[in-house]
Amino acid sequence: MIKIKTNNNHSKEKRYILSVIFSDILGLKISYEIGNESTYEITLPNNKKIILPDIFLSSKSEQKEWTKYDYPKLSFNTNIKIKNDHNLFGIYGNKEYKKFDESVKINNDIMGTAFIFLSRIEELNSNQDQFNRYQYKNSLADRFDIITRPIVNEYIDFIKESIQFLCPDIVFKDQKFNIILSHDIDTIKKWTWKNLVKHTIFNFGKKDFFKQYLDFFQSQIDYKSDSYYNFNSIMNRSESNKLSSLFLFMALKKNEFDFRYPLKKIIPALDEIKKRDKHDFGIHISKLAYNDLDRCTEEISRLSKLAKSEIIYSRQHYLMFDPKKTWSILNANGIKYDLSLGYPEIPGFRCGICYPFKTFDLVNKEKLDLIEIPLIVMDVSIIDYLNDIEFDSHLNEILNNVKKYNGVLNVLWHNDQFDKAEFDKHKTLFNSIINK
Repeated sequence: MIKIKTNNNHSKEKRYILSVIFSDILGLKISYEIGNESTYEITLPNNKKIILPDIFLSSKSEQKEWTKYDYPKLSFNTNIKIKNDHNLFGIYGNKEYKKFDESVKINNDIMGTAFIFLSRIEELNSNQDQFNRYQYKNSLADRFDIITRPIVNEYIDFIKESIQFLCPDIVFKDQKFNIILSHDIDTIKKWTWKNLVKHTIFNFGKKDFFKQYLDFFQSQIDYKSDSYYNFNSIMNRSESNKLSSLFLFMALKKNEFDFRYPLKKIIPALDEIKKRDKHDFGIHISKLAYNDLDRCTEEISRLSKLAKSEIIYSRQHYLMFDPKKTWSILNANGIKYDLSLGYPEIPGFRCGICYPFKTFDLVNKEKLDLIEIPLIVMDVSIIDYLNDIEFDSHLNEILNNVKKYNGVLNVLWHNDQFDKAEFDKHKTLFNSIINK
C-alpha cells in the first residue's frame, strides 16, 4: 500500500488524477490521507518518500463548476536523473529538484498538469474552428510545442523509476504496445452520378478509364460491389498484418442532418464482421449528437437494434467534442471505449498520453467508467496537412514515443482510403505506420 497525503482542496480532481496514474496505469494500491501541506507526499511501504508540489489544484476557493482555464504563458523543463534521464515538461512550479537515498522531491506540479491534459479542461476556453472543434492552433500543445511528446507518459515513467529507486521490490502493472486500427465509415458508396461525371472529365484517357464505367454500373446493380463497400478486403489486409479492425458506423435516418447511407445497407457488413470474430464495430456519433443526450441515445439504440448486440465503442464524427458533455453522454449510454481525442489538423498527443485512461466529468466532478483511447494518427491529418518532410520528422517521433512507452497506437484509416486508386498513393505511408 502506498499512502498519498495531500490537502483537501479540489479533492475530487486530485483523487481522479492520482487514481488514474497510480492505480489504473501503474497498478498500485493507494490510500489517501488529508493534510495541510501544499504538496503530494507519497509514502512508500519502506517509508521513503516522493514529494511533488500541489499548485494548480491547491486553491481553497473551489469552483462549483469549471468554466474557464487560465494557462501560464511560460513553461520550463525539470531535468533529473534517477536511473535514466528525465526531462519533465512543466507550467506550474520551477525546475528545481532534490534527490536523496530516502526521498525524491521536485518543484514541478506534474499532477496538476496531468489533470489539465487528461480532463481536457483547457478546451473550456474559446478556441474553436468553424465546426466548433477545439483547434490545435493556440492549444497548450501548440504554444509549448509538445504535440509529439506524451508528457503524461513522461511523468508516469519518472514516478515509476523514482519508486523503483526508493523501493525496488514494488511490482507494477505491465503495459504492452498495441495497435488499434479503426475505420470511420462516413460513406459506403463511391459511385454516384456526380462522381461519374467527375471521372469522365478528369480521367479521360487514363489507365482503367473504361473499367471505372463498368465498376459504376455494377455498383448500381449491387451496392456491395462498390469499392467503398470494402469491409472484407480491409479485414483481410488487417489479418495479413496480424491486426484487428474496428469499424465505426453512422446510424442516421433519411432526412436527418448529414445522412450518409441507409442503415439496412450495412447489415451484411455487420454480419460479416461478427462472423469473422476477429474484428469489431461501434458507433460513429453524428455532428449534432456529440453534445445532445437524446440524439446520441437514439443513434446508439438504432445501431444496437440493427446489430442485435451491445455497442461499446464510439468515435465522434469530425472528432467533435464538448469537454462538459460528450464523455458524460457516452458514459450514460453504456459506451465503454471512446476513440475520438486527437486533433484533426495534426497527429500527436492531444491528451498528452498514449495509454487508455478513465475520463472525468468536469460538471459533476466525478471519475467515469468510460475509457478514452486517444487518437494518435489519422489518415486525413497526414495526407491533407503534413508534407513529406514533416512526415519524416514529426510522425516518426510520435510513433517512436508510443513504442518507447509501450502505448496504444490508435490509428484511424477511413474505408474510402482503401479504394485502390487512393490506397496505391499512400500504401507505403500506411505500412510504415502499422509496421513501426
